[in-house]
Amino acid sequence: MDFPKELQPADRIEIQLSDSTVISLPVARPKFSVWKGPSVNFDYGNKPIINYKEEACFAELAVLRLLLDQGWDGVWVESYGGTHYLRSMPKMWNLQSEHVSIPQDKEHLLQNIWKTAKTTACFDVFAWCGDQLVFFEAKRTGKDRLNSPQIRFIEGALLCGISPESLIIVEWEDIL
Repeated sequence: MDFPKELQPADRIEIQLSDSTVISLPVARPKFSVWKGPSVNFDYGNKPIINYKEEACFAELAVLRLLLDQGWDGVWVESYGGTHYLRSMPKMWNLQSEHVSIPQDKEHLLQNIWKTAKTTACFDVFAWCGDQLVFFEAKRTGKDRLNSPQIRFIEGALLCGISPESLIIVEWEDIL
C-alpha cells in the first residue's frame, strides 16, 4: 500500500486475541512536533496536541491528514457519545458539528465489523483509496496500549475479511 513515509510500517507487534491466537500487526513509528501555538478551546480532557503543518490537532487527525495529503480518503472514527466520523478538530464534547458522512459501503463494512465483534470500538482512522482499505490505531509510545474492545474490533475485522496488513498500529512519539 502506498502510505506517506511517516506511516510506513517499520516493525510488527504480536497481539493475542481472545481465543489465545496470536497475530502479527504492522507498526508505524512517526514523530510529531508538540503544538506550541495558542491553547486550543477543547482538548478532550488534556489530550496531547500536536503540530501538523502549523495547525493544532490530535494525533488521530495528524494520521488522517497525512493520508489525505497522499490521496487517500478517510475519517477519524470517534465513538464518544455515539459514533462520529470526523475530519476536523472537535470544538466541544458534542461532536455533531464536526460529523461528516462516509460512503455507504464503508458504513456497511463498519456496521458488519461492529456486529461481528459485538463492540462499537474501532481503530482511530479508517481510510480508503480505490479498493484498498486500512485502519490505523494511534498509540502514544510508552503511554497507551490496545484495550479489550479494540482487540474485539481486530477480531471482528479479521472475520469480516480485513487483512492483518490493513490493521496498523501507529506508535507515535512527540518531539519538541
